Order: sequence, then C-alpha cells, then structure tokens
Amino acid sequence: MESGEIRPNHEMEWFGNRVRESRYSLSEHVVRYLVEGKVSVQGIENVLMTGRVLEEHRNPVRSTSFLVYGTLGGQPLHVKCAEDVDHQLVVLFAYVPAPPVWDSPTRRNSLGGSEMAESVGTCFFCGGKLIEITVGNYLYRYEGQMCAVKRLPAALCEQCGEKYISAEVGRKLNALIDEKKFSGTEEANVIEFMPEVELS
Repeated sequence: MESGEIRPNHEMEWFGNRVRESRYSLSEHVVRYLVEGKVSVQGIENVLMTGRVLEEHRNPVRSTSFLVYGTLGGQPLHVKCAEDVDHQLVVLFAYVPAPPVWDSPTRRNSLGGSEMAESVGTCFFCGGKLIEITVGNYLYRYEGQMCAVKRLPAALCEQCGEKYISAEVGRKLNALIDEKKFSGTEEANVIEFMPEVELS
C-alpha cells in the first residue's frame, strides 16, 4: 500500500511507508520533546516502522488517531499519529510511557480508581480526561525568558500526556519571575537551526 487513505488492519504498513518516504510532519508538542531530549526522531521513526498499534482513538471532528507502541535500544516509546487532509502522516505526540498514566508500556494505570483520579477537565488536543498532578520539572517561558519550575501543580491528560496550568498558577509564576525569586540557575544549550538545503 503506497498511497491513499489508511485502511483498517493496514495501519503499520501505511505508517512505515510514510516514514520511509519522509512524508510526515511533527507537531509542536513533539518538537518541544525533541528539544528537551525526551524523544528522538530515530526513535519515532523506528516505532512507526516496527511497532504495533496499541490504541485507536476516534474523533467526531478530527481524523482517527493511533497510539503506536515500540522500542529503541530497549527503551519503550509511544507515538500518537494520524492522517491529515492531504493523506500525509502527522505525528501528534511522542513520549516515554511512565507513571502516573502508565503502569507498564502497554497498560494504562487505573490511578487508584475514580475517587483518587477525579477528572478536572478535558484535554483540548485529544479529548482525554485531565487529572491533578504535581510536575517535578516544568519549563515555562515568560516574555522570552525560560524558567525551570519545580513542584508545579498542573493538570495531566491521561490519554496523551499534555499538561496544563491554571490561570492562578500562571499569574503566580509571572509574579515570581518578575520579582526574580529564583532558587538557582541551570545552563541552557542554544541551537541555531540553519539548514544548508531549503526545506519545502
């Protein structure tokens, strides 16, 4: 299957063809994880060529998306992707499955039942349930300045792993940055991306 729409039971073949032909794009969410060193393009491509579909998510507005599981060098990786309107592959999310969302790379955590994992909202991107967590290390940009925030209260999407902070938390963060109440500093590496060949 070289072209056309994804056919049922042929998803991995379609994903693999798109990767080999470089006919795919990466979302901003994926780029952010690439920059943070949490995933790699090699890992994403390997999963889409050799992994297996773990979940299928149907959306009444957007196209059906697929959660693909695979490994690279023994490291588990999840890649969520879909077909866009031009029949290209778009990689929506890529992440290493871990608690509190995942008990194992292929099994979601029950999160102790509904009493302990009460929903606090719905994810804008995938429609998954949001639960309250504390993020150990959250990168936050304010007026061009990047800060690493420790122990940040946030909402986590059980389905795709996207995180949200409330307006109140955002205002407090801005105030802390404005008042320069930093507990320490961490070096940041800078990449100036200047491709030799113009990208189409």
